[in-house]
Amino acid sequence: MFTPKPQLTSETSLDAPSPPVVHIPREIRRSTKVNEVYSKALDQHGPVIVVPRHGRDEYVIDHRYAHEVLTNTNNFTFEKAVFDLLHLGFLALFDNGAFVHDVDNLVEKNVQPRMNAIIENIFPVLKEYFARMVDELPNTACDKTSVEYPDFFERIQLAVAHAMVVMILGHAHASSVVASHFAVVAVAMANMTGMHENTDEWVRFPWLWVIFNGFSAIFFTIIPRFFFCVVPVLWKTRKEHLENGLAARQGNFIPLFDILLTQYYNGKTGISTLAGFFRCVIISIGVIFASIHQTVVAASWILVTLTQKQSEYLPALRQEWETVNPPGETLTVKKLSQLTLLDSFIRETLRTKGDSWGPIRQTTQPVRVGPYVLPKGAVCLVLIARAHQHPDNYGTEGAVFDGFQWSEKGRAAVQGSPDFLTFGLGRWACPGRQLAIHEIKILLYMFFSNFDIRLKGNCFRARNTINTTAVAPEAILLLRRRG
Repeated sequence: MFTPKPQLTSETSLDAPSPPVVHIPREIRRSTKVNEVYSKALDQHGPVIVVPRHGRDEYVIDHRYAHEVLTNTNNFTFEKAVFDLLHLGFLALFDNGAFVHDVDNLVEKNVQPRMNAIIENIFPVLKEYFARMVDELPNTACDKTSVEYPDFFERIQLAVAHAMVVMILGHAHASSVVASHFAVVAVAMANMTGMHENTDEWVRFPWLWVIFNGFSAIFFTIIPRFFFCVVPVLWKTRKEHLENGLAARQGNFIPLFDILLTQYYNGKTGISTLAGFFRCVIISIGVIFASIHQTVVAASWILVTLTQKQSEYLPALRQEWETVNPPGETLTVKKLSQLTLLDSFIRETLRTKGDSWGPIRQTTQPVRVGPYVLPKGAVCLVLIARAHQHPDNYGTEGAVFDGFQWSEKGRAAVQGSPDFLTFGLGRWACPGRQLAIHEIKILLYMFFSNFDIRLKGNCFRARNTINTTAVAPEAILLLRRRG
C-alpha cells in the first residue's frame, strides 16, 4: 500500500493553496449516502477537503495520508483535538491535556498488566447479570414464544456498567444501584460530548446546543447521580482505598480508584488533599465514559450483525466456544484469546459497519498535506469508511463482508493499521481496546449461550449514519431461552 507523507511547511510552501471548502448538506450527513458523498468529494478535490459542520471547519483527510497524520506527533496533536471535537475545550484551558494523559496512563499502566485479574473479577459479574435475564424469560419447554427487547442497548450498558464498578471502585461498591449511576453518567457524557449532534443539533446556533447539553448533563445527571450519590461514599472510605492501593502488587487485582489515590492523594496536606481526591474522581468519570459507552456501542453493532448473519457464522462460532470453553467453565484471558473466529468476526464488523469518524488530530503548526497547506489548529478527521473499503487497501473486495478472513490472515481485532483504524493508530491508539474486545467476546458468548436470538424484521437501522462509532444501531431483539 502506498502511503505518501505530508510535507512539512517551509518558507516557500506557505504559498501552497488551502484545501477546498465543500458544503455537504445536512440531509446528506443524516443519510446512508454520507460516506459515499464524502468519498466522492475526496476523489474530486482531495486529498483534503474542508467541510463546515456544527459551527466548525472539519479537515477531512484521505486514507492515503492516514498513517502520517495519525502517527506524526510533532505536527499533529491528539489532546487538544479531542477536547475541541467533544466540546470540552474549556478543560484544555485548565489542564493543557493532562486529563487525557492521566486517563491514558491509568489504562495503559494498570489495566493491561492486570488483564488476567480484571477478567477473573468481572466475568462472574457479567455471568450473574445474564442469569437474571434468563430468569425473566418463560421456560422454552412450556413456552416457545420470544420476548421483545427494544431496550437491549440499555441492558448491555447496565451489565458493562456493573462490571466497570468492580474494575474502578471494587467489589465493595458493586451493586445494581451504583451500576445504574455509572450507566447514566456514561449516557450524560455521551450527550455532553456531542455523540448525537448529527441528529439533535441546533441548526442556526450550534454553540447554544453545546451549552444546553453540557449544562443539562453536568447539573441534572453527573452532579446528582455521581457527586451526590457515589463520591460521598468514596470520601468516607478513602483511607481503606488508599491502603489497598499502596499494598498493590504487579498483576494483582486492584480497583483503579485505589491506584489513583496513591498518585494524586497520598501524601497531600491541606487544600491539596481535597484537590487530589477530586482529581481522582474526575479521572474516574473519564474512565467510566470511555469504558462503558464506546464498548457497549461496539458490542451492540456486533451483536445485531451476528444475529442477522447467524445462519452463516454462528454454527462455527458455537463449535469454537464449546471447544475452547466447555459449558460450565469460566472464560479467562487465555481462552478469550483462543476465540480467533469470533475475534475475526468482530474485526470484520467494525471494519464494514460504516464508521465515518474515529481518529482525530489537530495541527500544531502549518502542515502541508499533498498540494494543500493546513493551518495551525486545523481539526483533522480521517474518513475511515474510505480507508476500510477503498480498493487501494482491499482491492475489489472492500465492501464484501467476510467474517472469518482475519482468522486466516492472523490479524487480531485489536491490531491497528492504516487500513483498519477503528481503534486509532500510533501513540494515541485506544489503550483500552484489549479490555473492550475481551468484554465484547464475553457478552456475545453470554447472549448466544443463553438465548436463541432473532432480529425483529431481520433488520436494524443506523440511528446516526455519520457517527456509527459512538451511536448504537436501532433494533429490537427477540429472545427466548435456549432449550
